Amino acid sequence: MKKIKEKLSHLNKHVIYRKFSFLSVINNTALPVDPEAKFVVSIASYPKRSHLLPAIFEALSRQTVLPAKWILVLSEEEWPDLILPEYIQKLVRRNLEIIWVKNNTYAVKKLLPVMEKYPDYGVIALDDDQIYHPGVIANLIQNEYARKSYITGHIGMVLHKKGQSLNMMYRENERADEKTPSQQVYFIGWGGVYYPPASLDKRAFDMNAINKIVPGRGSDIWFWAAALANGTRQVCVRIPKKLVSTNIPLNSVTAPKEWLDNDQTEVRFQKAIDHFDIRKKLLEELPDRG
Repeated sequence: MKKIKEKLSHLNKHVIYRKFSFLSVINNTALPVDPEAKFVVSIASYPKRSHLLPAIFEALSRQTVLPAKWILVLSEEEWPDLILPEYIQKLVRRNLEIIWVKNNTYAVKKLLPVMEKYPDYGVIALDDDQIYHPGVIANLIQNEYARKSYITGHIGMVLHKKGQSLNMMYRENERADEKTPSQQVYFIGWGGVYYPPASLDKRAFDMNAINKIVPGRGSDIWFWAAALANGTRQVCVRIPKKLVSTNIPLNSVTAPKEWLDNDQTEVRFQKAIDHFDIRKKLLEELPDRG
């Protein structure tokens, strides 16, 4: 029975993706925006996943709250001669802005270059393998926390320490919610995260450090540490089950470019803590479960 349910769920995800993929082919209207909005939406991608983008943006065009801009971040190194496939060119004609970056093929590109280009705007960072429910953006920003310039997200873990030891896997069993103390909230990115203007420590934009500490996956670690160093509060807002996004089923081609085991991830976690000089803060503020 469990396998049957899994197969049905997998099939349903494919159907949802195919639906929006088809609609993106026949739809030529501009992606809707709100010129008065004080935030933009950003997604980063790469060639092996880029064919998913038309369906993703087609679904996003149905959001009940709209950004000032829809942005796609691409790395010049991954696109020879900066030549884009027709389906991305069509998205550009429909109002999508491309931000090109150099020497940055890493996951952090979904946020940092956008914050640099639009410092007065908040940024909602989304993933390139999700079909988002029309209410996701509204749920992220139409709340008291976003209005107070908190970082808001949908899925977060709750961190603790053990004695004088910090570890990425020192987590409570329950996920974070609105009552979780800010210093314990660790967003995993899934479901979207809203970053207000100037919410990250300036050291987050140091590409030399990024090359050494998170050269690939690890953007969640980087953004979390940068927010703590900056003193920006973070809160995990409740997401109704009906607003949960749909994973697009991945295969050997669209799977993540890099897989890290727990040990590799932990190394990046510890290095990020030291880069942003937040070890003392964490040891003082995290509850002890040792």
